Amino acid sequence: MESGIFGVGSSSVMSEIAISLKNVSKCFKRYVHPVDRLKEIVLPGRTYAQEFWALRDINLEVLKGQTVGIIGRNGSGKSTLLQIIAGTLTPTSGSIEVNGRIGALLELGSGFNPEFTGRENVFLNGAILGLSRQEMEQRFDEIAAFADIGDFIDQPVQTYSSGMVVRLAFAVSVNIEPDILIIDEALAVGDAAFQFKCFERLEHLTQSGVTILFVSHDIGAVKLLCEDVLYLVNGQARGFGSPDDLAELYFLDMRDEQRKLLSGSSPVKKKHSLAGDKGIAFGTDEGRIIQAEFIDIDCLHGTFTLGDEIKVKLQIEFLSSLNHPSLSLFVQDRKMLPIGGQYLRLSKTNQSEKIIRQTVIFSFKVSLAAGNYFLTALLEERQSDNHFFPIDKQSKILTFEVLPSGSKKFLGIVDLKMKILEVSVDEIES
Repeated sequence: MESGIFGVGSSSVMSEIAISLKNVSKCFKRYVHPVDRLKEIVLPGRTYAQEFWALRDINLEVLKGQTVGIIGRNGSGKSTLLQIIAGTLTPTSGSIEVNGRIGALLELGSGFNPEFTGRENVFLNGAILGLSRQEMEQRFDEIAAFADIGDFIDQPVQTYSSGMVVRLAFAVSVNIEPDILIIDEALAVGDAAFQFKCFERLEHLTQSGVTILFVSHDIGAVKLLCEDVLYLVNGQARGFGSPDDLAELYFLDMRDEQRKLLSGSSPVKKKHSLAGDKGIAFGTDEGRIIQAEFIDIDCLHGTFTLGDEIKVKLQIEFLSSLNHPSLSLFVQDRKMLPIGGQYLRLSKTNQSEKIIRQTVIFSFKVSLAAGNYFLTALLEERQSDNHFFPIDKQSKILTFEVLPSGSKKFLGIVDLKMKILEVSVDEIES
């Protein structure tokens, strides 16, 4: 199958497949009254249940060593899909094939007996996964060190905080040498230091060829960790593709719902991308970005060195009925994470004109580390820094590369112009 924003599958050459789902659906029965379940048993042929389809015709192939994120609103079917892959639920229809040992962090504390100690639960989980006691004894010290819950390892799990449960569950899952690791929002509970340690371990696992399914509402984390993303809406696949494209589609849908709450607002929809197949665009019919280009460069990709000045010209048009029109330009790194940018509140000089056309030139100095970067432009209705809606968002409208430079004297991606104000030398008595 081909990968794309509205297609489910992978464009990679099909090698060994870790997970294969074909037309997988899951239906739950809901009963208004508990007695209705009994009536259905004793009166065959009559149905008292309401059907709820949590998943509908999901097709997905995940290669060994691939990292796939799954996003969607609450109730979209993410957890149900993971439970089917993990084997704790069976699909109503369709087929599923999983190749390899699974380590799963699903519901908080699932798989743990609350009356057992942490140590006992470690060995219990190992036995469930088919590991011998001797194998778990060899891994135990590393599991305990990673969880870092101290003497609580020998206390009942029911005395643990939610963060401690996650620490232990994650430590077990990543140290049993899984072929497939499934994570369902579990890391959102841990503290910042533990999350950092977890992401380091996940990166190590991906480099060693472990397949990872990662569910999170933290889109930044999904972009950072995942190669591809499956976006679910009401139990159906809305799209499968690159994290930045699917994140844009996800936010498009979220913005659309927000816009619908405003009386008389235009619906947000997918629009023509000026970047072609490499970008994605969405917004309303209230305006558009007509053109974007580097000044003095005849292509959509520029090459610069540290200290160069980049000038970008944007041509736009918008309805004079907009109350707070604004134009933004911001820089993103290769994973589409924003680095910085600027917005301009647009003036409506010709109120008599129905459509206002303007040209805006942005300029900034290259103070970035060597690498590839994207420019995204956004024409918006900006009521405040916390309330703004896209009129035309053009993702990856321009790209540029910063070449390595021997004059780089800052750390990280961007030069913060950090200054050293004072250096003092304290005298030490001999």
